[in-house]
Amino acid sequence: MSIMNEISRRIEAILFSSKEPVKASEIAEYLNITNAEFIKAIKEISRNYENIESSLIVGQFGNSYKIKLSEEFVPVVDPFIEKEFTEKQLAMLSYIYKMNGEAISGNLRDNFGYAYKEDLEKLKKGGMVSSRKYRNTHKYKVTTEFHRKFNINKRTLRAEEQ
Repeated sequence: MSIMNEISRRIEAILFSSKEPVKASEIAEYLNITNAEFIKAIKEISRNYENIESSLIVGQFGNSYKIKLSEEFVPVVDPFIEKEFTEKQLAMLSYIYKMNGEAISGNLRDNFGYAYKEDLEKLKKGGMVSSRKYRNTHKYKVTTEFHRKFNINKRTLRAEEQ
């Protein structure tokens, strides 16, 4: 088992600490290294995780990276991790999205019960939905932040339609 060099350790620290995946070019520029040195370090980090049979892996998302949990360990940690959204909130977001990106209060109440407003307020505070007055009710719409968060863009929408 090789000991990681200083560049690999710095990259690992950045990827572990970041909330979202980080572009390889951003890290390389920040650490003043070449993209080739970055790739070499990423391979070293991955190899070391494999060698020690770690529960962590290097996740690649396009040209961005993030240290993440191996899929086999997700059920193990599930009871201990804080969820960003509850199942009900995810269902509400999905419902609003499927309704051409907006839904009125009455539809949400009918589908999610009278207690829907508390979850809706959390989604509004999190920037996932916006609201506007519409006749004698409110319309709720998914936001650009929702699209960014769930990586929904014109390309993914075209793929979804096929």
